Amino acid sequence: MEKLSIIANVEGLGRIVEANTDFYTELQQLKNSGAVLITPRNEAYARLHTQGKEKIGKSYGIRTTGGFEYAKEKLPIFRVKSRLTNPKLAKLAVEANRAGNYFHTDSTREYENSLKQAERDKNKEPEKRNVIILPSRIKFTMSDKQNWEICQAILKDQAKPYFELNGPIDVYPVDEKMVNAQDGTILTALWFRDLVNRSDFGGNGDLDYDGRARGVLRGSGEATSPKILSLPYTQRQITTELNRFSRLESEIKKSIQFLESLKQ
Repeated sequence: MEKLSIIANVEGLGRIVEANTDFYTELQQLKNSGAVLITPRNEAYARLHTQGKEKIGKSYGIRTTGGFEYAKEKLPIFRVKSRLTNPKLAKLAVEANRAGNYFHTDSTREYENSLKQAERDKNKEPEKRNVIILPSRIKFTMSDKQNWEICQAILKDQAKPYFELNGPIDVYPVDEKMVNAQDGTILTALWFRDLVNRSDFGGNGDLDYDGRARGVLRGSGEATSPKILSLPYTQRQITTELNRFSRLESEIKKSIQFLESLKQ
């Protein structure tokens, strides 16, 4: 499997690659290229920082890590990292879509677990939430006047600048009649539409056709996005980070010595 070509180098994010096939194959191609599937936040960031250049998001939509979960008679749930990012589930979803069906599990266990996480996240600041209960089973709008916290949870720190660029975003869940016709948890991926189509969030699209997915090459944004460890540290993490900083310190000293020599 050939590696994907780089389509952009976004300052503060990294090098972007793009696949264009069914979702399962896209995940395999991204992995083979050393990339991770782009998050909704990072897709918004890339669009904001490539205006007039690579035209990311200008004329066609994209699949991201985001996804929806549905259960009979329940409000939809959005996950910033969908369960469909698991290749095994992605393959099952592609096969179900190819047969003309939405993919669903055998029970509501997945939905119920996500619901518990969403309830725990309610007291967090919107940008720190990763599982969100959506306000409606039918189309709704996110703007600075309604459902703004939902937009903040999905696009994080890019919600405000992206709204200023795009305006309100409509969200389209799976038809409630389809949801009520089954007894498990329906899983769908977020289709982040292009700017021409006002960046609508599609939660009802198929994954078996050629629809693009972007990824960020691992490590390509380290220069502008330094890694910060979260507490508690393990001894191994501490040793690794100390060694890393020691190497950086040595390189900085050599650079200073070199520059000082040029002044003489």
